[in-house]
Amino acid sequence: MLKLLAADGIDSEIQAHYRLIASVRDTIGMHSHDFFELFLILKGKVVHVINSNRQLLQENTLVFIRDRDVHCYEQTTDSDCQFINLSFNREVLDDLIAFLGEGFPSGRLLEPAMPPSTLLSKTEKEYVRYRLEQLSLIPQEKKLAIKAEVRAILTDLFSRYIKAEAEPFEPAGQPEWLKALCREVQKKEQFTRGAAALVQLSGKSHAYVCRMFREHLGMSPTQYINELRISYAENLLLNTDMEIVDISLEIGLENVSYFYDLFKRRHNLTPHRYRQFGKIHK
Repeated sequence: MLKLLAADGIDSEIQAHYRLIASVRDTIGMHSHDFFELFLILKGKVVHVINSNRQLLQENTLVFIRDRDVHCYEQTTDSDCQFINLSFNREVLDDLIAFLGEGFPSGRLLEPAMPPSTLLSKTEKEYVRYRLEQLSLIPQEKKLAIKAEVRAILTDLFSRYIKAEAEPFEPAGQPEWLKALCREVQKKEQFTRGAAALVQLSGKSHAYVCRMFREHLGMSPTQYINELRISYAENLLLNTDMEIVDISLEIGLENVSYFYDLFKRRHNLTPHRYRQFGKIHK
């Protein structure tokens, strides 16, 4: 798994980095980082894979990501996603918590297994968007001004919208059989069999399984299986010396070209380059 470092992408004087992400295709695959993030979905929806859970997030959702979370973004079958991302160093969050004082329950913000997220109204979304976009209007050479504005914005947004206590994550409206099916198919002996395993294990029709996956997970059964395959392949690439062709076979794909295609769609990197990049950043 890739680990992103603040030292590689966040200005040490500003201690934060603002960016507009136009498409899920512009994000990287599964990763962790030593900094925090706040992101706001402006348009569309996205599958957010976070700490081994899958969340289908819609427009107007504001999410806080901690420095211990492991996550990535996946495009749904019928929608792309545009969002604003604000990355910031731990020192920025420490300053925020100190400013808000003992009455701010920071432990309940940082300790739960899942980070907090908030579905905003359209008016609230536009306000948050306005506040974040102010950062792009400050000349880059005025680093101290940007640093001060980042702290002002975060104090405002955490006070207004970020819930101090994250609710236990429970995929809204998912049938129990679908939750159980997703847990079972995460086993290697199941996902390597392909999407046919989902239909067989569920005991339901192929058409019904497809409809439920699109409705509740934002993707087809084949896409879900392939995501599990690629996640397993990532681990093998970074933690073993297996040949790439053997990894493809190990995850149930006899067509190595198809494996390369799936991998590049997720990471914008070939498996070989992903392995090289991961070793550099370990």
